[in-house]
Amino acid sequence: MGCGSWRSPCSECGQITRLARMLQYGHIGLDYFQVGFMVSSRPNRLGDISVNHVAVMARTLRSRGHDPGPWLARYRVSRRLLNTPGARISIPRFMRMGHAAIQMTEEPALGIDFGRHTRMTDLGLAGMAAASAPSLGEALETLVRYERLMSTNSRGQSHTTHTADGGLHAVFYSISPYNRYNCFVVDSILAGWVALLRELGGPATQPSAVTIEYAGPANSEPHAEWFQCPIQFDAPQNRIELHPETAAQRNRLAQNALFQELCQHCETERQRLIWGQSTTERVREAIARRMGSTPPSMHAVALALGTTEWGLRRALEQEGMTYRSLLDRTRRELAEDYVRGTPLSFSDIASLVGFANPSAFHGAFRRWYGCSPGRYRRRYGMAR
Repeated sequence: MGCGSWRSPCSECGQITRLARMLQYGHIGLDYFQVGFMVSSRPNRLGDISVNHVAVMARTLRSRGHDPGPWLARYRVSRRLLNTPGARISIPRFMRMGHAAIQMTEEPALGIDFGRHTRMTDLGLAGMAAASAPSLGEALETLVRYERLMSTNSRGQSHTTHTADGGLHAVFYSISPYNRYNCFVVDSILAGWVALLRELGGPATQPSAVTIEYAGPANSEPHAEWFQCPIQFDAPQNRIELHPETAAQRNRLAQNALFQELCQHCETERQRLIWGQSTTERVREAIARRMGSTPPSMHAVALALGTTEWGLRRALEQEGMTYRSLLDRTRRELAEDYVRGTPLSFSDIASLVGFANPSAFHGAFRRWYGCSPGRYRRRYGMAR
């Protein structure tokens, strides 16, 4: 049976070895199989994020007089994991850590402070490339273009667009609907982008506008104080807008030759991450990004991958897979990760994974995992 298969934890010694290795590097939680129903050993389908971001969070807590040690231990993040190149944790675990940090500090806008403490070196190779970019606009574009080197979101990706007058909009894609867990992520990323722009352009650097998808908080003063520009909440996008003059402003650390060299390294790594995947993995990723109230068609996924339905079917057959089986498996895994890793209502989850109504979702979940989504969440969910 394959790595993503379902089995008893004692059925094969090789699976136990693999499980131990995944636990060591933080890819899964301690729950695996419990009496009554099944819990998967696979990485989280909602996405993952570099542990560098956890290190920034720990730095932020220290700056506020808190010892991050017990907090890190609670979420099974060891010093070894923090020092492991390329190590990541799931996005739901990162959101839970952020929420716990907010409770610890009693600061709802802690994400803004997190962004303030973000440094170029925290963003790895992409951060170093951005640090040497010719202009502020190119620096921000570089961070967004190579986002995949630091995090992966199965439901979408960030992007930039140029305005007709030469301005730049950088859009951050976040898992939604919004709740007390993921607003922190939006705050930290947008604030971090601005922190890096000020590191390269000077403390007076500011966006011309900021838009945020979630509804306005009870106290938005920390946002206004940090961004120093008009802010629109409950907006269509999480976006930083740069005036043409700001986008064109010369980076104080600009080094064009180094910038080109580092961008080549970033692109090589990005392509390795994309094309190092099997057809099966690329199709599952494409399905997850397009999953909504109705599942994506094979035609839509083939088009997104630059092939035809016939070509996609043949490629999957060579790996012993079918589009239908991948669609079902992706829905099942997304459903589990939403139920287990987020506080979203089951009605919301149903629409996010392609079910017409909650009743159909409940029936499918019970077939997949042997229990209702409510019971599954109580046993394996956010509290753990």
